Amino acid sequence: MLHKKLLIISFFTILLIGVFHYLSMQYSWYWIYKWIDVPIHFLGGFWFSLTSLWISLKFKHIDNILGYKKKALFVMLISVLIIAVFWELFELIFNITSIHSIGYWQDSLSDILNGFLGGMIAFLYFTKNKKAECSITENSPTHNFIVVL
Repeated sequence: MLHKKLLIISFFTILLIGVFHYLSMQYSWYWIYKWIDVPIHFLGGFWFSLTSLWISLKFKHIDNILGYKKKALFVMLISVLIIAVFWELFELIFNITSIHSIGYWQDSLSDILNGFLGGMIAFLYFTKNKKAECSITENSPTHNFIVVL
């Protein structure tokens, strides 16, 4: 059940990001409102982390109750770090921003931090639902000794 929930939420999150980004480009919101990229980076971190956790769960890298929080935290941290750094490099390579711009470093660090905050929310959502799913499975009379996910 958790597999499907994560995939559905991930799908709607990327859809929301796409719509929000499209509107921001259409109506120049990125240039009019300097703060408008904050929710985009937050949602991006949430989406990428949740998708990475879904992939890890699907391929049974996070498959049991013991140690799943540590594994999930590791997946979240690595996935958000990779996507945040690559996104900042993408912006530099395609001249969306410049290292020489005033406030570049503050903006980049803010973008990365917002991505991590989104990733942390995805991690908390994942671990809460994973624990609930494991508790239900453990209490099932047909699976007394084995946690089946």
